[in-house]
Amino acid sequence: MNNLVLPFCLIITTLCVVQALYGIAQYMRLFPAFGGHRITGSFDNPAGFAACLCTGFPFFFRFLTKKEKWIRSVFIGGMMIIGLAVLLSGSRAGMLTWVIVCFAGFSHLFRISAKHKIIVGIFLAIPVTGLYFVKKDSADGRLLIWRCSWEMIKDKPVTGYGIGGFKAEYMNYQAKYFEEYPNSKQAMLADNVNRPFNEYIELLVNYGLVGFLLFTLLLFYLIRAYKRNSGKTPLTHIACWCLTAVAVFAFFSYPLRYPFVWVMGLLSCSIILFQGNNRRFLFKKVYISILILLLMPMVCLKSYNRLSAEIRWCAVAHRSLAGQTKQMLPEYQLLYSELQNNELFLYNYAAELNFAQCYKESLSVAHECERLWADYDLQILMADSYLQIKDYAAAEHYYWKAATMCPVRFVPLYKLFQLYETIGDKENMRKTAKTIIDKPVKVMSPIVNQIKNEVKRKTDCL
Repeated sequence: MNNLVLPFCLIITTLCVVQALYGIAQYMRLFPAFGGHRITGSFDNPAGFAACLCTGFPFFFRFLTKKEKWIRSVFIGGMMIIGLAVLLSGSRAGMLTWVIVCFAGFSHLFRISAKHKIIVGIFLAIPVTGLYFVKKDSADGRLLIWRCSWEMIKDKPVTGYGIGGFKAEYMNYQAKYFEEYPNSKQAMLADNVNRPFNEYIELLVNYGLVGFLLFTLLLFYLIRAYKRNSGKTPLTHIACWCLTAVAVFAFFSYPLRYPFVWVMGLLSCSIILFQGNNRRFLFKKVYISILILLLMPMVCLKSYNRLSAEIRWCAVAHRSLAGQTKQMLPEYQLLYSELQNNELFLYNYAAELNFAQCYKESLSVAHECERLWADYDLQILMADSYLQIKDYAAAEHYYWKAATMCPVRFVPLYKLFQLYETIGDKENMRKTAKTIIDKPVKVMSPIVNQIKNEVKRKTDCL
Protein backbone atom coordinates (compact mmCIF):
# COMPACT_ATOMS: atom_id res chain seq x y z
CA MET A 1 0.00 0.00 0.00
CA ASN A 2 2.76 2.43 0.96
CA ASN A 3 4.47 1.83 -2.39
CA LEU A 4 1.33 2.99 -4.16
CA VAL A 5 0.71 6.14 -2.12
CA LEU A 6 3.09 8.52 -3.92
CA PRO A 7 2.17 7.44 -7.48
CA PHE A 8 -1.50 7.65 -6.48
CA CYS A 9 -1.10 11.20 -5.12
CA LEU A 10 1.06 12.19 -8.11
CA ILE A 11 -1.65 11.10 -10.58
CA ILE A 12 -4.34 13.07 -8.74
CA THR A 13 -2.27 16.24 -8.41
CA THR A 14 -1.16 16.06 -12.06
CA LEU A 15 -4.76 15.69 -13.25
CA CYS A 16 -5.78 18.68 -11.13
CA VAL A 17 -2.95 20.89 -12.43
CA VAL A 18 -3.73 19.98 -16.06
CA GLN A 19 -7.41 20.70 -15.45
CA ALA A 20 -6.58 24.02 -13.77
CA LEU A 21 -4.26 25.09 -16.60
CA TYR A 22 -6.96 24.21 -19.13
CA GLY A 23 -9.44 26.37 -17.21
CA ILE A 24 -6.99 29.28 -16.99
CA ALA A 25 -6.40 28.99 -20.75
CA GLN A 26 -10.17 29.23 -21.24
CA TYR A 27 -10.25 32.34 -19.10
CA MET A 28 -7.57 33.83 -21.38
CA ARG A 29 -9.79 33.01 -24.42
CA LEU A 30 -7.30 30.44 -25.75
CA PHE A 31 -9.97 27.71 -25.65
CA PRO A 32 -13.78 27.91 -25.63
CA ALA A 33 -15.66 27.17 -22.41
CA PHE A 34 -18.96 25.31 -22.10
CA GLY A 35 -22.34 27.03 -22.10
CA GLY A 36 -21.14 30.59 -22.55
CA HIS A 37 -19.19 30.61 -19.26
CA ARG A 38 -15.73 32.15 -19.12
CA ILE A 39 -14.14 29.11 -17.45
CA THR A 40 -15.41 25.53 -17.03
CA GLY A 41 -12.43 23.27 -17.70
CA SER A 42 -13.72 19.99 -19.11
CA PHE A 43 -16.93 20.29 -17.09
CA ASP A 44 -20.35 21.73 -17.91
CA ASN A 45 -20.09 24.73 -15.56
CA PRO A 46 -17.67 26.53 -13.21
CA ALA A 47 -19.11 24.81 -10.11
CA GLY A 48 -18.13 21.34 -11.32
CA PHE A 49 -14.69 22.62 -12.31
CA ALA A 50 -14.08 24.17 -8.88
CA ALA A 51 -15.53 21.18 -6.99
CA CYS A 52 -13.17 18.72 -8.62
CA LEU A 53 -10.12 20.96 -8.10
CA CYS A 54 -10.98 21.40 -4.42
CA THR A 55 -11.43 17.67 -3.77
CA GLY A 56 -8.09 16.90 -5.42
CA PHE A 57 -6.26 19.81 -3.74
CA PRO A 58 -5.52 18.09 -0.36
CA PHE A 59 -3.30 15.50 -2.07
CA PHE A 60 -0.72 18.22 -2.78
CA PHE A 61 0.09 18.27 0.95
CA ARG A 62 1.59 14.79 0.67
CA PHE A 63 4.58 16.28 -1.18
CA LEU A 64 5.14 19.24 1.15
CA THR A 65 6.68 16.90 3.73
CA LYS A 66 9.47 15.89 1.34
CA LYS A 67 13.04 16.88 2.22
CA GLU A 68 13.91 17.90 -1.35
CA LYS A 69 13.34 21.64 -1.67
CA TRP A 70 12.66 21.46 -5.41
CA ILE A 71 9.81 18.97 -4.88
CA ARG A 72 8.20 21.23 -2.29
CA SER A 73 8.60 24.23 -4.62
CA VAL A 74 7.03 22.41 -7.58
CA PHE A 75 3.99 21.33 -5.58
CA ILE A 76 3.55 24.71 -3.90
CA GLY A 77 3.48 26.11 -7.43
CA GLY A 78 0.82 23.55 -8.33
CA MET A 79 -1.23 24.58 -5.30
CA MET A 80 -1.03 28.22 -6.38
CA ILE A 81 -2.22 27.27 -9.88
CA ILE A 82 -5.21 25.45 -8.35
CA GLY A 83 -5.98 28.46 -6.15
CA LEU A 84 -5.81 30.84 -9.13
CA ALA A 85 -8.08 28.59 -11.21
CA VAL A 86 -10.66 28.36 -8.40
CA LEU A 87 -10.56 32.15 -7.99
CA LEU A 88 -11.01 32.76 -11.73
CA SER A 89 -13.91 30.29 -11.84
CA GLY A 90 -15.96 32.74 -9.75
CA SER A 91 -17.35 29.84 -7.68
CA ARG A 92 -17.86 31.18 -4.17
CA ALA A 93 -18.34 27.65 -2.83
CA GLY A 94 -15.02 26.76 -4.43
CA MET A 95 -13.22 29.76 -2.92
CA LEU A 96 -14.60 29.02 0.55
CA THR A 97 -13.71 25.34 0.29
CA TRP A 98 -10.20 26.08 -0.94
CA VAL A 99 -9.58 28.49 1.96
CA ILE A 100 -10.83 25.97 4.53
CA VAL A 101 -8.74 23.10 3.12
CA CYS A 102 -5.66 25.36 3.01
CA PHE A 103 -6.25 26.38 6.61
CA ALA A 104 -6.69 22.75 7.75
CA GLY A 105 -3.67 21.48 5.80
CA PHE A 106 -1.17 24.18 6.71
CA SER A 107 -2.32 24.23 10.35
CA HIS A 108 -1.53 20.53 10.60
CA LEU A 109 1.69 20.78 8.59
CA PHE A 110 3.20 23.59 10.66
CA ARG A 111 1.70 22.47 14.00
CA ILE A 112 -0.05 25.79 14.60
CA SER A 113 -1.35 26.16 18.17
CA ALA A 114 -5.06 26.39 18.96
CA LYS A 115 -4.69 30.09 19.87
CA HIS A 116 -3.10 30.96 16.56
CA LYS A 117 -5.71 28.89 14.69
CA ILE A 118 -8.45 31.03 16.24
CA ILE A 119 -6.65 34.26 15.28
CA VAL A 120 -6.11 33.09 11.69
CA GLY A 121 -9.70 31.83 11.53
CA ILE A 122 -11.06 35.24 12.57
CA PHE A 123 -8.77 36.96 10.07
CA LEU A 124 -10.02 34.69 7.25
CA ALA A 125 -13.66 35.06 8.26
CA ILE A 126 -13.75 38.68 7.03
CA PRO A 127 -13.05 38.03 3.31
CA VAL A 128 -15.07 34.78 3.44
CA THR A 129 -18.11 36.71 4.70
CA GLY A 130 -17.63 39.13 1.82
CA LEU A 131 -18.24 36.29 -0.66
CA TYR A 132 -21.97 36.82 -0.05
CA PHE A 133 -21.73 40.29 -1.60
CA VAL A 134 -19.73 39.14 -4.66
CA LYS A 135 -22.94 37.88 -6.29
CA LYS A 136 -25.62 39.03 -3.86
CA ASP A 137 -28.55 38.36 -6.22
CA SER A 138 -27.36 34.82 -6.81
CA ALA A 139 -27.00 34.25 -3.06
CA ASP A 140 -30.48 35.66 -2.40
CA GLY A 141 -31.82 33.42 -5.16
CA ARG A 142 -30.47 30.40 -3.33
CA LEU A 143 -32.17 31.58 -0.15
CA LEU A 144 -35.45 31.55 -2.10
CA ILE A 145 -34.73 27.98 -3.25
CA TRP A 146 -33.98 26.87 0.31
CA ARG A 147 -37.16 28.54 1.58
CA CYS A 148 -39.33 26.68 -0.95
CA SER A 149 -37.38 23.47 -0.24
CA TRP A 150 -38.25 23.86 3.44
CA GLU A 151 -41.93 23.84 2.49
CA MET A 152 -41.34 20.58 0.64
CA ILE A 153 -39.61 19.06 3.67
CA LYS A 154 -42.47 20.10 5.95
CA ASP A 155 -44.99 18.36 3.71
CA LYS A 156 -43.11 15.02 3.66
CA PRO A 157 -40.63 15.11 6.54
CA VAL A 158 -40.20 11.38 7.21
CA THR A 159 -39.85 9.55 3.89
CA GLY A 160 -39.39 12.45 1.46
CA TYR A 161 -40.39 12.39 -2.20
CA GLY A 162 -38.15 9.54 -3.37
CA ILE A 163 -35.43 9.39 -6.01
CA GLY A 164 -35.56 12.54 -8.15
CA GLY A 165 -38.19 14.01 -5.85
CA PHE A 166 -36.71 17.50 -5.81
CA LYS A 167 -36.68 17.74 -9.60
CA ALA A 168 -40.20 16.32 -9.79
CA GLU A 169 -41.79 18.77 -7.33
CA TYR A 170 -39.68 21.84 -6.61
CA MET A 171 -40.96 24.17 -9.35
CA ASN A 172 -44.54 23.45 -8.27
CA TYR A 173 -43.64 24.78 -4.82
CA GLN A 174 -41.93 27.82 -6.31
CA ALA A 175 -45.07 28.52 -8.35
CA LYS A 176 -47.18 28.15 -5.20
CA TYR A 177 -44.92 30.59 -3.35
CA PHE A 178 -45.37 33.30 -5.99
CA GLU A 179 -49.11 32.68 -6.14
CA GLU A 180 -49.21 33.47 -2.41
CA TYR A 181 -46.72 36.37 -2.67
CA PRO A 182 -47.14 37.83 -6.18
CA ASN A 183 -45.38 41.10 -5.26
CA SER A 184 -42.38 39.43 -3.62
CA LYS A 185 -39.05 41.15 -4.31
CA GLN A 186 -37.60 37.70 -4.90
CA ALA A 187 -39.62 37.34 -8.10
CA MET A 188 -36.75 38.96 -9.99
CA LEU A 189 -34.39 36.26 -8.68
CA ALA A 190 -36.51 33.21 -9.55
CA ASP A 191 -35.46 30.92 -12.36
CA ASN A 192 -35.96 27.39 -13.65
CA VAL A 193 -34.44 25.22 -10.88
CA ASN A 194 -33.41 21.55 -10.96
CA ARG A 195 -31.18 21.42 -7.87
CA PRO A 196 -31.32 23.10 -4.44
CA PHE A 197 -27.60 24.07 -4.41
CA ASN A 198 -27.27 22.16 -1.16
CA GLU A 199 -26.74 18.39 -1.08
CA TYR A 200 -28.06 18.08 2.49
CA ILE A 201 -31.34 19.79 1.61
CA GLU A 202 -31.69 17.56 -1.45
CA LEU A 203 -31.10 14.52 0.77
CA LEU A 204 -33.89 15.64 3.13
CA VAL A 205 -36.27 16.43 0.26
CA ASN A 206 -35.70 13.14 -1.55
CA TYR A 207 -35.35 10.73 1.38
CA GLY A 208 -36.67 12.60 4.41
CA LEU A 209 -35.49 12.10 7.97
CA VAL A 210 -35.08 8.37 7.35
CA GLY A 211 -32.46 8.99 4.66
CA PHE A 212 -30.80 11.75 6.66
CA LEU A 213 -30.57 9.47 9.73
CA LEU A 214 -28.88 6.74 7.66
CA PHE A 215 -26.43 9.33 6.32
CA THR A 216 -25.71 10.52 9.88
CA LEU A 217 -25.05 6.95 11.03
CA LEU A 218 -22.60 6.37 8.19
CA LEU A 219 -20.87 9.65 9.03
CA PHE A 220 -20.66 8.69 12.71
CA TYR A 221 -19.18 5.30 11.74
CA LEU A 222 -16.55 7.03 9.59
CA ILE A 223 -15.62 9.57 12.29
CA ARG A 224 -15.32 6.82 14.90
CA ALA A 225 -13.01 4.83 12.63
CA TYR A 226 -10.85 7.93 12.11
CA LYS A 227 -10.62 8.70 15.84
CA ARG A 228 -9.84 5.09 16.82
CA ASN A 229 -7.00 4.85 14.34
CA SER A 230 -3.89 5.57 16.42
CA GLY A 231 -1.64 4.84 13.46
CA LYS A 232 -2.70 7.75 11.29
CA THR A 233 -0.48 8.44 8.28
CA PRO A 234 -0.24 11.67 6.24
CA LEU A 235 -2.57 10.01 3.73
CA THR A 236 -5.19 9.53 6.46
CA HIS A 237 -5.21 13.27 7.17
CA ILE A 238 -5.33 14.05 3.44
CA ALA A 239 -8.36 11.78 3.07
CA CYS A 240 -10.03 13.64 5.94
CA TRP A 241 -9.37 17.02 4.26
CA CYS A 242 -10.70 15.67 0.95
CA LEU A 243 -13.97 14.66 2.64
CA THR A 244 -14.04 18.06 4.35
CA ALA A 245 -13.80 19.70 0.93
CA VAL A 246 -16.76 17.65 -0.32
CA ALA A 247 -18.76 18.39 2.84
CA VAL A 248 -18.18 22.17 2.69
CA PHE A 249 -18.84 22.42 -1.05
CA ALA A 250 -22.05 20.42 -0.57
CA PHE A 251 -23.52 23.22 1.58
CA PHE A 252 -23.63 25.64 -1.35
CA SER A 253 -23.57 23.60 -4.55
CA TYR A 254 -23.94 20.11 -6.02
CA PRO A 255 -20.49 18.43 -6.05
CA LEU A 256 -21.98 14.92 -5.99
CA ARG A 257 -23.19 15.45 -9.53
CA TYR A 258 -19.64 14.80 -10.77
CA PRO A 259 -18.07 11.29 -10.93
CA PHE A 260 -14.60 12.62 -10.02
CA VAL A 261 -15.93 13.87 -6.67
CA TRP A 262 -17.58 10.49 -6.00
CA VAL A 263 -14.34 8.67 -6.80
CA MET A 264 -12.29 10.94 -4.54
CA GLY A 265 -14.85 10.69 -1.74
CA LEU A 266 -15.07 6.89 -1.86
CA LEU A 267 -11.29 6.56 -2.02
CA SER A 268 -10.94 8.85 0.99
CA CYS A 269 -13.49 6.79 2.94
CA SER A 270 -11.57 3.61 2.06
CA ILE A 271 -8.30 5.16 3.25
CA ILE A 272 -9.81 6.15 6.60
CA LEU A 273 -11.46 2.75 7.14
CA PHE A 274 -8.67 0.45 6.00
CA GLN A 275 -5.42 2.26 6.81
CA GLY A 276 -3.42 2.24 10.01
CA ASN A 277 -4.55 0.00 12.86
CA ASN A 278 -8.16 -0.43 11.70
CA ARG A 279 -7.45 -4.15 11.31
CA ARG A 280 -10.93 -5.20 12.25
CA PHE A 281 -12.13 -3.69 8.98
CA LEU A 282 -9.70 -5.74 6.92
CA PHE A 283 -11.75 -8.94 6.94
CA LYS A 284 -14.57 -7.02 5.32
CA LYS A 285 -12.42 -6.35 2.28
CA VAL A 286 -12.91 -9.94 1.11
CA TYR A 287 -16.69 -9.72 1.40
CA ILE A 288 -16.77 -6.31 -0.26
CA SER A 289 -14.64 -7.65 -3.13
CA ILE A 290 -16.95 -10.65 -3.61
CA LEU A 291 -20.02 -8.40 -3.56
CA ILE A 292 -18.45 -6.06 -6.13
CA LEU A 293 -17.55 -9.01 -8.39
CA LEU A 294 -21.12 -10.31 -8.21
CA LEU A 295 -22.74 -6.94 -8.86
CA MET A 296 -20.31 -5.71 -11.51
CA PRO A 297 -21.67 -7.77 -14.46
CA MET A 298 -25.23 -6.61 -13.77
CA VAL A 299 -24.17 -2.98 -13.36
CA CYS A 300 -22.04 -3.12 -16.52
CA LEU A 301 -24.87 -4.66 -18.56
CA LYS A 302 -27.38 -2.09 -17.34
CA SER A 303 -24.92 0.75 -17.95
CA TYR A 304 -24.12 -0.56 -21.44
CA ASN A 305 -27.80 -0.76 -22.41
CA ARG A 306 -28.47 2.73 -21.08
CA LEU A 307 -25.38 4.21 -22.75
CA SER A 308 -26.24 2.52 -26.05
CA ALA A 309 -29.78 3.92 -25.91
CA GLU A 310 -28.53 7.44 -25.15
CA ILE A 311 -26.05 7.28 -28.04
CA ARG A 312 -28.88 6.26 -30.38
CA TRP A 313 -31.05 9.03 -28.93
CA CYS A 314 -28.31 11.60 -29.62
CA ALA A 315 -28.11 10.47 -33.27
CA VAL A 316 -31.90 10.51 -33.66
CA ALA A 317 -32.20 13.96 -32.07
CA HIS A 318 -29.56 15.40 -34.42
CA ARG A 319 -31.33 13.96 -37.48
CA SER A 320 -34.62 15.36 -36.19
CA LEU A 321 -33.06 18.82 -35.79
CA ALA A 322 -31.80 18.49 -39.37
CA GLY A 323 -35.40 18.39 -40.62
CA GLN A 324 -36.22 14.67 -40.43
CA THR A 325 -38.63 14.86 -37.48
CA LYS A 326 -41.44 12.73 -38.94
CA GLN A 327 -39.03 10.06 -40.14
CA MET A 328 -37.47 9.88 -36.66
CA LEU A 329 -40.71 9.44 -34.67
CA PRO A 330 -40.65 5.60 -35.03
CA GLU A 331 -37.08 5.68 -33.69
CA TYR A 332 -38.21 7.73 -30.68
CA GLN A 333 -40.93 5.13 -30.07
CA LEU A 334 -38.32 2.35 -30.06
CA LEU A 335 -36.11 4.31 -27.62
CA TYR A 336 -39.08 4.95 -25.33
CA SER A 337 -38.91 1.46 -23.75
CA GLU A 338 -35.30 2.09 -22.62
CA LEU A 339 -35.53 5.79 -21.75
CA GLN A 340 -39.06 6.21 -20.43
CA ASN A 341 -37.68 7.18 -17.00
CA ASN A 342 -35.38 9.85 -18.43
CA GLU A 343 -37.19 13.18 -18.13
CA LEU A 344 -34.95 14.86 -20.72
CA PHE A 345 -35.75 12.17 -23.29
CA LEU A 346 -39.48 12.45 -22.56
CA TYR A 347 -39.35 16.23 -22.96
CA ASN A 348 -37.46 15.92 -26.24
CA TYR A 349 -39.90 13.26 -27.51
CA ALA A 350 -42.92 15.40 -26.55
CA ALA A 351 -41.38 18.44 -28.25
CA GLU A 352 -40.77 16.49 -31.48
CA LEU A 353 -44.34 15.17 -31.44
CA ASN A 354 -45.58 18.72 -30.97
CA PHE A 355 -43.45 19.89 -33.90
CA ALA A 356 -44.87 17.07 -36.02
CA GLN A 357 -48.38 18.30 -35.08
CA CYS A 358 -49.17 15.12 -33.13
CA TYR A 359 -50.55 17.18 -30.27
CA LYS A 360 -52.47 14.52 -28.33
CA GLU A 361 -49.53 12.12 -28.46
CA SER A 362 -47.26 14.96 -27.39
CA LEU A 363 -49.46 15.69 -24.38
CA SER A 364 -49.49 12.01 -23.38
CA VAL A 365 -45.67 11.91 -23.29
CA ALA A 366 -45.47 15.36 -21.68
CA HIS A 367 -47.72 14.29 -18.81
CA GLU A 368 -45.40 11.32 -18.19
CA CYS A 369 -42.51 13.77 -18.14
CA GLU A 370 -44.39 15.99 -15.69
CA ARG A 371 -44.42 13.16 -13.13
CA LEU A 372 -40.63 13.20 -13.15
CA TRP A 373 -39.88 16.85 -13.78
CA ALA A 374 -41.67 20.05 -12.80
CA ASP A 375 -40.19 22.40 -15.38
CA TYR A 376 -40.99 25.83 -16.81
CA ASP A 377 -40.32 24.86 -20.44
CA LEU A 378 -42.46 21.75 -20.08
CA GLN A 379 -45.43 23.86 -18.97
CA ILE A 380 -45.04 26.06 -22.07
CA LEU A 381 -44.86 22.98 -24.32
CA MET A 382 -47.99 21.48 -22.78
CA ALA A 383 -49.86 24.77 -23.03
CA ASP A 384 -48.92 25.08 -26.72
CA SER A 385 -50.25 21.58 -27.42
CA TYR A 386 -53.50 22.26 -25.57
CA LEU A 387 -53.86 25.49 -27.53
CA GLN A 388 -53.54 23.60 -30.82
CA ILE A 389 -56.34 21.16 -29.90
CA LYS A 390 -58.45 24.15 -28.78
CA ASP A 391 -58.57 23.19 -25.10
CA TYR A 392 -58.24 26.84 -24.11
CA ALA A 393 -58.90 26.34 -20.38
CA ALA A 394 -56.03 23.82 -20.08
CA ALA A 395 -53.75 26.04 -22.17
CA GLU A 396 -54.51 29.00 -19.90
CA HIS A 397 -53.78 26.88 -16.82
CA TYR A 398 -50.33 25.81 -18.03
CA TYR A 399 -49.36 29.27 -19.28
CA TRP A 400 -50.26 30.70 -15.89
CA LYS A 401 -48.34 27.95 -14.14
CA ALA A 402 -45.25 28.75 -16.21
CA ALA A 403 -45.70 32.46 -15.41
CA THR A 404 -45.84 31.78 -11.66
CA MET A 405 -42.90 29.35 -11.77
CA CYS A 406 -40.65 32.05 -13.23
CA PRO A 407 -42.29 35.46 -12.69
CA VAL A 408 -39.33 37.22 -14.32
CA ARG A 409 -40.13 35.68 -17.75
CA PHE A 410 -42.24 37.51 -20.34
CA VAL A 411 -42.97 34.65 -22.76
CA PRO A 412 -45.78 32.90 -20.80
CA LEU A 413 -47.58 36.21 -20.23
CA TYR A 414 -47.23 37.08 -23.91
CA LYS A 415 -48.64 33.68 -24.88
CA LEU A 416 -51.53 34.26 -22.47
CA PHE A 417 -52.16 37.60 -24.18
CA GLN A 418 -52.24 35.84 -27.55
CA LEU A 419 -54.60 33.18 -26.16
CA TYR A 420 -57.04 35.81 -24.94
CA GLU A 421 -56.75 37.52 -28.31
CA THR A 422 -57.62 34.23 -30.06
CA ILE A 423 -60.76 33.66 -27.97
CA GLY A 424 -61.73 37.34 -28.03
CA ASP A 425 -61.44 37.93 -24.26
CA LYS A 426 -60.68 41.67 -24.34
CA GLU A 427 -60.91 42.18 -20.58
CA ASN A 428 -58.17 39.62 -19.85
CA MET A 429 -56.20 41.00 -22.80
CA ARG A 430 -56.10 44.41 -21.10
CA LYS A 431 -55.19 42.93 -17.69
CA THR A 432 -52.40 40.82 -19.14
CA ALA A 433 -51.16 43.71 -21.28
CA LYS A 434 -50.93 45.96 -18.23
CA THR A 435 -48.96 43.29 -16.38
CA ILE A 436 -46.54 42.96 -19.31
CA ILE A 437 -46.08 46.70 -19.84
CA ASP A 438 -45.58 47.46 -16.13
CA LYS A 439 -43.38 44.44 -15.51
CA PRO A 440 -39.76 45.33 -14.61
CA VAL A 441 -37.10 43.85 -16.88
CA LYS A 442 -34.25 41.85 -15.37
CA VAL A 443 -32.23 41.57 -18.59
CA MET A 444 -33.23 43.75 -21.53
CA SER A 445 -33.32 41.90 -24.85
CA PRO A 446 -34.78 42.40 -28.34
CA ILE A 447 -37.46 39.79 -27.60
CA VAL A 448 -38.64 41.62 -24.47
CA ASN A 449 -38.73 44.92 -26.36
CA GLN A 450 -40.70 43.30 -29.17
CA ILE A 451 -43.21 41.79 -26.73
CA LYS A 452 -43.75 45.08 -24.87
CA ASN A 453 -44.13 47.11 -28.09
CA GLU A 454 -46.51 44.65 -29.74
CA VAL A 455 -48.72 44.34 -26.66
CA LYS A 456 -48.86 48.14 -26.26
CA ARG A 457 -49.73 48.61 -29.95
CA LYS A 458 -52.54 46.04 -29.83
CA THR A 459 -54.05 47.30 -26.58
CA ASP A 460 -54.10 50.86 -27.93
CA CYS A 461 -56.42 49.59 -30.64
CA LEU A 462 -58.87 47.89 -28.23
